[in-house]
Amino acid sequence: MSKLVPAGCLVLMLLSMVSPAWGDDQSAQKPAWLDVIKQPATQPATSQPYKPGTDGVEKIGGPEPEWQKPIPLSVVVEYCLCSDYIFRGINFSEFPGEGRELPNNQLTTAFKYDLKEFGKVGATFWFEWFAGQEHLTPGQGDLQEVDYSVYYQYTIDSIATTLETGYIEYTFPPLAGDAANDSEVYLKGSWDDSKLWGTKAPVLNPYLAWYQGVDLAEGATWWEAGVSHDFALADMGQADTPILKNIVVSPSVVLGAQHNYYGKLGVSPNQTTQLANVLYGLQVKYNLGQALNMPAKYGNIYIAPFVAYSEALDTDALKDWFYGGVKVGWEW
Repeated sequence: MSKLVPAGCLVLMLLSMVSPAWGDDQSAQKPAWLDVIKQPATQPATSQPYKPGTDGVEKIGGPEPEWQKPIPLSVVVEYCLCSDYIFRGINFSEFPGEGRELPNNQLTTAFKYDLKEFGKVGATFWFEWFAGQEHLTPGQGDLQEVDYSVYYQYTIDSIATTLETGYIEYTFPPLAGDAANDSEVYLKGSWDDSKLWGTKAPVLNPYLAWYQGVDLAEGATWWEAGVSHDFALADMGQADTPILKNIVVSPSVVLGAQHNYYGKLGVSPNQTTQLANVLYGLQVKYNLGQALNMPAKYGNIYIAPFVAYSEALDTDALKDWFYGGVKVGWEW
């Protein structure tokens, strides 16, 4: 018995020496175990649970995808409480002996639909109530004016230019006859001057506009040229400062000129072509919805106090006016 053990061991040793020769093909297909553990796993290791019905492993706690509008529609609803209603240098809310300013209430509702490569179409509805309207048109209520406008926009990216053309209908409920309506057609061009200055955002936002009267002020023309800039305090080192990070300060300047516009409205007896006024404005917009982390699908709520100064260049027809107010709006 004891003599068989060394013999058996010898046989086993011989088999172990020759066995690799029998499995050459298999060894070529299966790497050694040291090589196996050095190779990367075919499936990435993860501690996240798998969600049935999805491709791959669901990442829990990652950023949510940015919300997209179901339709390419923009909406703005804005209420403005202001001390005066100034339009093209004319104060439509002033009467002799007014003394302390009576409030003007203005409501704007605007819509814009994006047609993608075909441009954009939009409509605006504007309402003005004046607390002192009784002194201007006794017995006619406080609703002073209602305006309707429709327009079409098209952007030419190669020259950073947006062209807009539209129609405006002005209605004056307290008045009767021909004086109750007026209308204009207009053409406006605005430019993204960021390419000129090499900046990420526009610097002056310049625009030119031409308005042509076709009703009450038929034959009268109004021209405008304006610039403005939005100073977002978050981009000026205040991105982590409460309140300030949600504020945008916007100064603006608009130069107006007219041809027989004041004559047609009876503001001036002269039928002239000349510079009319310069309007200086300053608005401070606080994005309340942004500050409250309002979900994008609900839009944004804002509060925007402003002041403005209208300097008369046509002193035969106009006076200088300083006024202001506050806007409260929702945009989506």
